[in-house]
Amino acid sequence: MRLFMKHSRNVLFCVATAAGLILSSGSGISSAEPPPGEKIALKVLYAGHPGSAREKDFVEFLNQYFTQVQTGDLAAFDDKSADGYDVSILDYDSEGKDLFNFPRPRLPQNYARATLTVGVAGAFICGQLRLKTGYE
Repeated sequence: MRLFMKHSRNVLFCVATAAGLILSSGSGISSAEPPPGEKIALKVLYAGHPGSAREKDFVEFLNQYFTQVQTGDLAAFDDKSADGYDVSILDYDSEGKDLFNFPRPRLPQNYARATLTVGVAGAFICGQLRLKTGYE
């Protein structure tokens, strides 16, 4: 979890921001903060590199804060994969191999789900959807 801990506040903030988008859209999720010691009632999908240390770190961290956390393979992710989840996190760790050797899921231009993209895979997805990310 060492690798992930230095970025944990940023990830939690981003997931909460994505959740805030859901709350403001009237999805029916309660916006009340949970009492101390309880988890936030959100279903989170982490689609990444199955079995990697990075996946393990993310899931361990997310399980501390959210009621339901599932994993998926970024290579198989499509717009239907986000169904049933409040927030999806798209990430991939090549584990020291070629930095640009990662799955490249294709999403339709009308993809409109609360989604957090991370790293090079995230930059690719945002570029494909023509989103402004700062990677230009």
